[in-house]
Amino acid sequence: MKAAVITSFGDPSVLRVAEAPQPTPGRAQVLVRVHAAGVNPAEILARAGAFRLRAPAIIGFEFAGVVEGVGPGVDESLVGERVAGWPDSATQGSYAEYTVSSNYATIPDGVSFEQAAATVIGADNAARALGLLNLHPGDTLVVTGASGALGSAAVQFARHRGVTVIGVAGTSNADFVESLGAIPVAHGPGLVARIRAAAPDGVDAALDTAGKGLLPALIEVLGSPERVVTLADRDAAKHDVAFSPGGSGNRDHRPVQEALDLIAAGAWTARVGRSFPLAKAADAHRLVATGHTHGKVIILP
Repeated sequence: MKAAVITSFGDPSVLRVAEAPQPTPGRAQVLVRVHAAGVNPAEILARAGAFRLRAPAIIGFEFAGVVEGVGPGVDESLVGERVAGWPDSATQGSYAEYTVSSNYATIPDGVSFEQAAATVIGADNAARALGLLNLHPGDTLVVTGASGALGSAAVQFARHRGVTVIGVAGTSNADFVESLGAIPVAHGPGLVARIRAAAPDGVDAALDTAGKGLLPALIEVLGSPERVVTLADRDAAKHDVAFSPGGSGNRDHRPVQEALDLIAAGAWTARVGRSFPLAKAADAHRLVATGHTHGKVIILP
């Protein structure tokens, strides 16, 4: 099969298309023909060597595709099913024509592979973080990075649960944030005052998906760090804020299934920015690194 194989870790140029052995599904796994792979900041870190993966490696932490084979213990009726989820190995990932997985949701009719691949990690992480905040209908939540994949998922889950959302994003994304049902607030100097103006009755919780040093502002708005959670700021401990990174030990396909079903019902937006062929995986990484994607970046193996 063709894959973007990393033989040494470094800048985007290490993502080179080559022939690689097709994986074989093991117990409880399915073999998936990958039709779309989301590109995430964590994959940029992995490519650069931050996770100390062993080479050769095929990265890519979320996929959408079609089941083409099953391992022991898996119902053969799944063959032909459209699914979206996580590869089971960090080095046998979705930047390839095939991957194997035991953790996935089914893609409903009317949902494209690109939309599904853009939803997996965002929906899972957002749902987990909102659960930590213990929100109730009528609460007011601040979400930073509200126009991104994580932030927009958090906004939409919160709105579906009856929560008022203040969505912090760039001014160019204000219309998109508003279309999700949030009150848009521009980031930058004066953020605390703008949040308070948008929520005159106060804020109950805050979720940081941007990871751009906004935790002090969120703590100031709330008065304490107790109901602040970040998905992106690794300095969280310095501010006594809960940090909830995604990983192989806490992935849950159920919120992914919920989001995909909502897309099919026309009640959820999966914002896709640009799609790249597998041969242009390096360009996809360069674009994500700019932080200005205006939607999820997708690789099409």
